[in-house]
Amino acid sequence: MKRVLVGMGAVAVAAAGVLVPWNDPALSFAAQAMPVTATAEAEPIEDLIYPWCSGVPVTLRPGQGGQAGYTSSHHPVFGQGAVQEYIEVGEDLPAGHPSTAAVALHECAHILQYRAYDYDASELESAMERVYPEGTASGVEHMADCISEVLGAVRTGQDGRGVPYSVGYGGTCDPAQLEASQRILAGQRA
Repeated sequence: MKRVLVGMGAVAVAAAGVLVPWNDPALSFAAQAMPVTATAEAEPIEDLIYPWCSGVPVTLRPGQGGQAGYTSSHHPVFGQGAVQEYIEVGEDLPAGHPSTAAVALHECAHILQYRAYDYDASELESAMERVYPEGTASGVEHMADCISEVLGAVRTGQDGRGVPYSVGYGGTCDPAQLEASQRILAGQRA
């Protein structure tokens, strides 16, 4: 079994458990994550990402960043057998803060990337590097920023009190990257 995490600019693999069959044809993408009871604090975030990451459990953790990942089992003959997706979002700012929304949409974008590339982290990374070659951040992270913008994230601005904020890995999304983001949103590869 493996656990793949993407967030804060890194990819890690570790042992973990598995809950949901990913290849059951009766399941839609929206139903592939095992729903959990949301805490009241996470509900606004789950509501925000619902149209794209329905059923993906959201956990709050210390800090302002985020992380998305999945656990999966691997059978030596049949390959990948089950996937459990999840999102973690920092709890230091209120759920309604624009930077919290941008982080949540960025992490949801990672889930959409995983799905489009059938949870193959190597293939995903290679494809995102082709779309965002020689950038200031990894292609996976930059493209999650671009996808989050298509989903409605506002990555820089001022909050309701006039305090400036900036979320993401920097860089702007060019038209080709925004087009690739649309394809990933449609469940296709970039």
